[in-house]
Amino acid sequence: MRPLLLAALLALAGPALAQPTPPAQREAVVANDTDRMMMELYLFRPGGEDGADRLGSGVLPPRATLRVPLGRMRECSIEARAVFEGGDEMRRRADICRNPRIAFADTGPARDVTVANQSDRALRELYLAPTGNRPGRARDWGADRLGSGTVAAGEEFRLRLRNTTACSFDVRAVYDNDEEEVRERQDICRTPRLAFGDASIPMREVTVANRGRRVLRELYARADGREGWGADRLGAETVEPRGEFRLRLRGRECRFDLRAVFEDNREEVQRGLDLCTQRTAGFGMPVIAEGGARRLTLVNGFSRTVREAYLSPADEDDWGEDALGDQVIAPGGRQTVTLEGGCQADLRIVFDNDAAEERRDIDVCALGTIALRPGWTVDELTAPAPAAKDPQPGSIRLRNAGGLPVVELYADPPGSKRGEDRLGHTVLGAGEAMDFAPPGGPDDCQADLVAVFRDGRELALPGTDLCAGREVVLQ
Repeated sequence: MRPLLLAALLALAGPALAQPTPPAQREAVVANDTDRMMMELYLFRPGGEDGADRLGSGVLPPRATLRVPLGRMRECSIEARAVFEGGDEMRRRADICRNPRIAFADTGPARDVTVANQSDRALRELYLAPTGNRPGRARDWGADRLGSGTVAAGEEFRLRLRNTTACSFDVRAVYDNDEEEVRERQDICRTPRLAFGDASIPMREVTVANRGRRVLRELYARADGREGWGADRLGAETVEPRGEFRLRLRGRECRFDLRAVFEDNREEVQRGLDLCTQRTAGFGMPVIAEGGARRLTLVNGFSRTVREAYLSPADEDDWGEDALGDQVIAPGGRQTVTLEGGCQADLRIVFDNDAAEERRDIDVCALGTIALRPGWTVDELTAPAPAAKDPQPGSIRLRNAGGLPVVELYADPPGSKRGEDRLGHTVLGAGEAMDFAPPGGPDDCQADLVAVFRDGRELALPGTDLCAGREVVLQ
């Protein structure tokens, strides 16, 4: 009897003494089967808090999947909430014990509409709300349909409206200067294209060229005589030195003011540009006094190569950039540099062995050439001999009478494409002159000559004889 009783007691105690089974490791496989970017993802027990965004700082691209470890848990039921670009949300509930895949897909009806930006400003935000009667109620525009994107001037954007059978929408567009345009009762079923901006107003286009050595950071435009500059036309872009930017301005006027701001906060303003006839506007070349930029020729009288040269206004504390750029001055050689300042300047040269010499407070308006030789830092600097009355044989003399510096000069065989800028890093200041010989030698005297002034104006002199030995006035 006692053995039977003991056996029964042991049988009853067995389950209590057994170790509990630990929860299984769970994971979810989330699939983005839409054509949109998934921006946020939340996985949580039904009825619980959303918790942390499982994507963190990342996103889940269209048609991509992501494995999300959930740790040890006994529950099988999981709720998922996904937020897509544009602010749309989807929710799913799944039994991850039976199938760990949670798919987000567009299954409802959709409307496609093309948004055309025919204005001269970037379209920053776009809102669409179904048309309805809202007496006494403010319109709920919902989320920005562009998300983090924009629609540049003259470009189009394809928008898909999901899970809707509606045709009539109110539309609100916000430009990068905060101006708004609202269109009510737009039937996108009959006309699936929304155009913003008045296409009947002429579009003026001008190429803005950065001819300086600093990055052009901001660009502003306004009709001549208007107040205020509005938003930066470059947006997130910049214009590198020697770079260009295509500026589009819509307006019935021809004359506009342009304002450029460089990375060192220096500004240049050009007023009353006629964009009906002018196709280029140049910024970045220094304008110094009435005579334009000052050009200084350095002659190397040392036995060592001059690797760098710095010419800085006397009242500046910074030497600035190497005026020679990629060039050097070999012994006996010469190079012309341009002063970005007034007449008084400081000059520093660096040799190929890193030795350096400098001289302060040089009057470059009185000197066209400086001979770099032993003692030049302390000896008296004399002005060069007066220029010859006639051009050098086999050349012409170009005299700038245009009132602004000539910043580019082209001389190419007649009828050929435009080649390299013959001025390089220098300019021909207003009122200055230079002798110019055929780049290809005395056998190539005939050339199409083009001078580009600082304001973008071009002077074309086709079929010029570069060996004529005469003076050519540029104006």
